[in-house]
This record gives sequence, C-alpha cells and structure tokens, in this order.
Amino acid sequence: MKKYRVWSEVNLRTLAQNLKQIKQKLDPEIKTLVVIKADAYGHGAVPVAQTTLEYDADMLGVGDSTEAIELRQAGILAPIVVLGSIIEEEIGWIVSYEITPTVHSMDMLGRLNEESHRQKKRLKIHLKIDTGMTRLGASPKRAIEIAKKITALPHLELEGVCTHHSSSFNPEEADFTTKQTALFNEVVNEIEKKIKTKIPLKHVASTGTIFTNNSNLFNMVRPGGGLFGIDPGNLTKHGFTKLKPVLSLKSQVTFLKTVPTGTPIGYGRTHVTSKRTKVATIPVGYNDGYPYHLSNKGHVLIRGQKAPLIGTVTMDYIMVDTTKISGVKTGDEVVLIGRQEDESITVEELSHITNSSPYVITCGLGKRVRRVYV
Repeated sequence: MKKYRVWSEVNLRTLAQNLKQIKQKLDPEIKTLVVIKADAYGHGAVPVAQTTLEYDADMLGVGDSTEAIELRQAGILAPIVVLGSIIEEEIGWIVSYEITPTVHSMDMLGRLNEESHRQKKRLKIHLKIDTGMTRLGASPKRAIEIAKKITALPHLELEGVCTHHSSSFNPEEADFTTKQTALFNEVVNEIEKKIKTKIPLKHVASTGTIFTNNSNLFNMVRPGGGLFGIDPGNLTKHGFTKLKPVLSLKSQVTFLKTVPTGTPIGYGRTHVTSKRTKVATIPVGYNDGYPYHLSNKGHVLIRGQKAPLIGTVTMDYIMVDTTKISGVKTGDEVVLIGRQEDESITVEELSHITNSSPYVITCGLGKRVRRVYV
C-alpha cells in the first residue's frame, strides 16, 4: 500500500453497511436515491455507484450532467437524476444518455421537449420547489404552473417533485424543517389537483432528515454525506454514530531530521523549536486537499501516536514533530484521516479546527491522492 506518496482508502464494505443502516430506518416501500455528487463527496463516483446499486439503491443523484455522463460511460444504466441546474448546451446529451434533469423554472422546458421529440424519446423530469433554502427551485405558486406545463408537453413526463431542507443536519432547527415539509406537501397536493394525476416520486429527505425529523419521508429519500459516515452538523446524538467513516487519508514519512533549539520551521518561520526536535517531512500539502488552516494546529498519527504539525502546510509537504515517538523511520505510514491503533482523526475534527464543513475536506482531495478501494 505504501507505494503511493499519499492515498485515500475507501472501504466499500463500510459504505454498504451504512446504506443498510439507513434503509433499516425506512419503511420498505420508500425508495433510495443515493447522492454521489462531487465525485461521491471525494470518494469516487463510479465505485460508489456500483456498490450502492449492488446493495439496493434505486436511483443515483448527481450535481450536474457531466457527472451523470461519467456514470453512463462507465456502464451504469440505473436511473440518474441531475439534482442541480442544467444549461442549454447540455440538453442533447441529457436526452441521449436518458438522464433525468431537475427543473426550477419554465426556461428549459420547450428545448427539452423539442430535443426529446428529435431523438424520438420521452424524457422524465423532476420539479424542485423552493420551500426555504432559497438557492434553486421554483416558488410554490410558480411550481404549480411549471407542473402544468410539463404535463402538457408530449415528450416530457413529470416523474418526481422535490425540495431541499436547509437545516436538516441540526436538530435544533427541526421546527423550520417541519415547516418546509408542510409547505412542500401543501404545494404537491395542489399540483396533483391541478394536473389530475399522482406524481410517482416525492423526495425531501437527506440523511439529516432521516435521522432527526422523519415523520414524513414521502416515498423516496436522498442520503448523501451520511452514507460516507460524515456528520455535517449535530447528528451524533440521534444515532448517527452507527454510520462509520468510509474514507481514510494516508501518507508516509519521506525525510527525518533532528534540529536544535531555536530552529525555524517552514515558510514564514511560523514555528521555532523550543527544544531539540526530530522533524518528519510528509509528502502531502494543500495541493492534495490537506487544509492550509491546519498549519501549527493539526496533528497526524505515526506508530499509533499523535505528532503535531509544526510550521505552515505547504503546497506539497507538511512537517510534524516526532520527538516523543520512538523508532520513527522513513517509510512509516502516516494517517491524516482515519484510525491507527487506538487513536483516530476524523474529518469532523479537521473541519472544526479549520472552521469549515467536513464535506470541504473530502471533496477537496486533489488528483494526486490515489483512491484505493478496499
């Protein structure tokens, strides 16, 4: 394994177990749309898609059409929904690859219908309603008009309707999540009354909603970060800890040097040794997605012990203090995220130190980081 400078291990068995845990919280008739946008939150979209489909995911959700096309070109035939917006130049590919777009306005409906007619296909559509996220989605009143337009066009089919909870990961925001759900339900009922038919799929719930506010999950849910054991907020006290981290990030010691008291370390001399110090250099930096804001704050694991970062995180390297760890040598495995013996480092810890989201950590892993699937 140590033939790489830096690598992430993605445990597909743990991923499958997490999906099983989530599905156990659902009624059997509720479908599962697995969200694998942003290269499956940095875990690798194609292997994650293949694994979750093998373990009974019903659909896949992506952020844009390029992510969907990557899955199609990898031979994945399962239904794929683009949860974000689309642009006009993508429409031909969307229809050709039978990718389901989510619409937020009237803008693309005519072109989607024309292209579907040209390719002699009928395209499934999901409609997003804005109930309080205020990012994408039609206003409740406008959503009714859009739904009527979709059903009036001969080459489009309104397969699903959805919304996005803004604070589902925070149990303290449960009242607002409930308010969003109630508004969504009200609008969907009005749409079905106007179009005189039932919409097959209705989905609002991410992992946070499944764990904290699952009184109405409709008939499909959208687990995303939770599949990978990532807690974006405050879910652990609601049983979230049963979901295990899927990803670990590792490197190795490539250089060792013992320096005297008063030696400056790294750019800007932000750390100066206060004692004789054994410094280990590790070939990972911010170009690999290791956060710059961990400079002089973070730590890594070597031989099952914590080694604090000293100096700034550079583009290609970090330096750590291994003075208190006996027997360290070049080639020793270094854990930056994950477990080593009795110690562990989580993405939640790193995001807390850097004042960011844990998703920022995993999504930011660079192309030099080799993904190893175990």
